[in-house]
Amino acid sequence: MRDRWKRLLAAAGWTALLALILHPLCLILFRLMIFDTLPRDDYAPMLLWWLGQPGAVPLTSPYGYRALSILAAVPFYHLLPPFALTNLPGNLTPEYVRATAALAAVSFVALTASAVIAYRLALDRFGLGRPEGILAALFVLVAQLHASPFGVDPLAICVVVLALYFVERVSVFAVILIASAVVNEKIAIVFVVWLTIHCVLRADDRRALGPQWLASVAAIVAYAALLAVVRLPGHGEQLDPGAYFATLVQNVVASVTTTRGLTFNIVPCALLVGVVAWSWRTLGWQRHRIYARLDLLAIPALAGVALILTQYFQIGRIVAHGAPLFIWPVAQAFGTWARRTPGTE
Repeated sequence: MRDRWKRLLAAAGWTALLALILHPLCLILFRLMIFDTLPRDDYAPMLLWWLGQPGAVPLTSPYGYRALSILAAVPFYHLLPPFALTNLPGNLTPEYVRATAALAAVSFVALTASAVIAYRLALDRFGLGRPEGILAALFVLVAQLHASPFGVDPLAICVVVLALYFVERVSVFAVILIASAVVNEKIAIVFVVWLTIHCVLRADDRRALGPQWLASVAAIVAYAALLAVVRLPGHGEQLDPGAYFATLVQNVVASVTTTRGLTFNIVPCALLVGVVAWSWRTLGWQRHRIYARLDLLAIPALAGVALILTQYFQIGRIVAHGAPLFIWPVAQAFGTWARRTPGTE
């Protein structure tokens, strides 16, 4: 128990140090958000709704269901000093600026925390060395950049990495997955896809990962129950199977006929498939006790989910949430490759 607390405190310390080193990234995220330079989901008015502050708007679907992603910004809203940025639009209220700064801080902390947890995952759970751990951290940071770092995606990906850290401790993993229903539904989707592939295709995995699969299914059921009970307005097409084919066609056309589709949909998926396939090949397709080359199927599966449930240019972003599933082969292959390369020993 004492060693566990030491590791947790060390991880918190490294997260704080990394955040201090990378703090300009926090300001970059804040500027991207407050000047509205990129298409994004604006959670600031919803944070103000939870706080009862001026400028609030009613919660809408699916954003309002991600309550913990929004409420995580409350401490930062109260603790951060006011930001006086050059050329700040004059129509923005102080409450909105503060709420946006708080959400940027949550994303930044989640970015740094996910890198630290990925590092610890490589060392504590996979038994790899520090170089592989650093590569794991960088791999997750790159995945974050292919998602939406100026939204709530960093926190979702951070929870995915955290769940992977505890995936062999069923009780802790189950708690994380059930709680994820009010963090971001994409977390449960990633694990349902991944664990279903394992449990359907491998009998050994049904025995080893069956409880974890049940926990991920329970998280999806909890989210569905939330939708049925709360019934927030917006994005009703995601619950209408009749709209799925039209959305699929629309997304495929946008992906193959536009530069944005190529950049945000095709390239991220191709890069992930390429680096993971290279990793497994470098390892001789050897299997980890949990991870295996069939994990590659999770990439087209997540892309398929994005094709029917999202619009236009979200496929690479959704697939990036599943990138932490490949920390082991990527980090392990990097170490194997480095040791084989002359002059790196």
